[in-house]
Amino acid sequence: VMLENQDIMFMEVLMDKLLMSALIEARSCERFKLLWKHFEEIDTELSAFYKQLMVAEANHYTLFLDLAKTYINEDKVKQRWQEWLSYEAEVMQSFALRGDRVH
Repeated sequence: VMLENQDIMFMEVLMDKLLMSALIEARSCERFKLLWKHFEEIDTELSAFYKQLMVAEANHYTLFLDLAKTYINEDKVKQRWQEWLSYEAEVMQSFALRGDRVH
């Protein structure tokens, strides 16, 4: 029974690590999208570079979510993902808006 509890704890930690990684990648994707769009008419080469980074980060984001769903029940992953997004929203609301940062 103890081993089973350790296995459950391991899977919970694995899920949180994968979801946190997905969240980081998703937010990076959003930042690169802003940069891509900002430079679209100013510097097409730089804009194209940021677009490539955005696409790469989007792929990483979905990869981490897919990995979590591979090893953990999909409904449980979706529920925990929503919990992380809600927590992130709470944290972000505690910060004052500033023009020198995205998020």
